[in-house]
Amino acid sequence: MAKFKFPRNPGTDRTSPFEDEHGDNPFSDGTPAPAKVIPGNLFSAPEDGEGRSYTPDDYEAALVPNSNRSLVLAIIGVVMSALGVGGVGLGIAGVGTWASPLFVALPVQFAALATAAPACIMATRDLRAMRAGAMSRDSRRKSRLALVLGVCGILLGATPVVAYFALLFYAALFS
Repeated sequence: MAKFKFPRNPGTDRTSPFEDEHGDNPFSDGTPAPAKVIPGNLFSAPEDGEGRSYTPDDYEAALVPNSNRSLVLAIIGVVMSALGVGGVGLGIAGVGTWASPLFVALPVQFAALATAAPACIMATRDLRAMRAGAMSRDSRRKSRLALVLGVCGILLGATPVVAYFALLFYAALFS
């Protein structure tokens, strides 16, 4: 039977580089490779009774924890948020209007959010890696504390920002 050829297909006339004119492999030593015996059930356990064939003895966690950095960022975020909230409160009590103290303290709140949010992200990633076993559990308490302080910093920082924009909307709507 003749070999089917696609019209204008350059790949149909190719010869295999692993076969010579007699159909033998010129790169082999002439002995056929032994066939592997495949068991009847590929998903069965090994015959010697062990579940795993290799367990490393010197297993080492690969990732380095960022708990110190995330804790420092979270503390900075909480302190800046508290300063912003306290500054807004003192400014409103001293000046008597709400617009100017919030406008001055708003950059402090945004800076607090800019430090507390990465602290939460880094602490969450560290805790996930610790649960997965890719990171040492030695700094788990620091990471958890950084996550809690980061969330507090975000809430303390976001509350005055949301209140400021709500007051601006209220003043624009009812003025």
